[in-house]
Amino acid sequence: MWSQNKLSARLNIEYPIFLAPMAELVTPELAAEVSNAGGLGALGMWGFSLEEGVKRIDHFRKLSDGSLNINYPLWDDPGDLDATGIPMRKKIQTLYDRGKLGVIPAPYASPGQVLPDHLDALKEIKPELVSFHFGLPGEHIIEELKSAGICVTSSATTVAEARTLEASGVDFIIAQGLEAGGHRGTFSNADINMQSGLFSLLPQVVDAVEVPVIAAGGIADGRGIAAAMMLGASGAQLGTAFLRCDEANVSDAYRAGLAYAKEASTVITDVVSGKYARFVKNTLVEELSDPRLEPLPFPAQYNLTLPLGEPGDREFTDLLSGQSVAITREMPAAVLVHTLVGETNKCLNSL
Repeated sequence: MWSQNKLSARLNIEYPIFLAPMAELVTPELAAEVSNAGGLGALGMWGFSLEEGVKRIDHFRKLSDGSLNINYPLWDDPGDLDATGIPMRKKIQTLYDRGKLGVIPAPYASPGQVLPDHLDALKEIKPELVSFHFGLPGEHIIEELKSAGICVTSSATTVAEARTLEASGVDFIIAQGLEAGGHRGTFSNADINMQSGLFSLLPQVVDAVEVPVIAAGGIADGRGIAAAMMLGASGAQLGTAFLRCDEANVSDAYRAGLAYAKEASTVITDVVSGKYARFVKNTLVEELSDPRLEPLPFPAQYNLTLPLGEPGDREFTDLLSGQSVAITREMPAAVLVHTLVGETNKCLNSL
């Protein structure tokens, strides 16, 4: 049975179907519904203080006794930004003027890291999985998490990154194909033009490492899960597919953008956030995609562009999305999990 393997047994889940953490877009309700349906719910810590994050986890625990993944994105402090990205800031100001949003704030960014109090909280909460994006934290953090009985994983966009993660002691590896929505998980400065689609990357990563591999990128239905399993994956992580669920914290403008998107609507760009990510192309992306305008470092660029979507216009909303957005469906999260399982069973049984 495809759903019963080392990965699902280690995480105590019925189906190796993973909800991508996706920061504030994932509510405790969405995570709980996925876990209650037999998959692995996830909560991201990006943008939340420790107190806020713990409250979200407590809310999840009130709704579910299922397994949970807690995610931390990692990045360095970009330093003093006062004189950085002046042409880009002037361009963004014109968009603020158009939307009557006032003066853009001074650029700011703090590092993404696992602070000591966060580590202490994780060891006390003991989620089944702690995942990282943009690499791994210090070796001592990995050791302390694993010593507490917590599994650890991170994303790889190349075979070399997968090997690095395995050597660093992760329990699983997320192979992130170029089709994926959201930010590229690369941590090795791999050229975006040399990164592979999932179904090229996945079997190469599976061959290169001994730990189980989770497939991510462009999977939106059971056909994608079945194909990933046939290529050696032990599980599949889906993000965009769950954004159209009732429980997702997605604005009306965002939902409209996803519903409107077609198979050729997405583009990878760094102009929205300062790091490469896949978005539904809209006026925001087009206006900022001038080669003469260098984005500010991540996440300072994001802090300047996010307010443009607050008035509710999908043309100026950051519409993070994978390439398979056109085949996503609106339905409750639990129904989606069960639908994905049924579709996967059907595909694999037909073989």
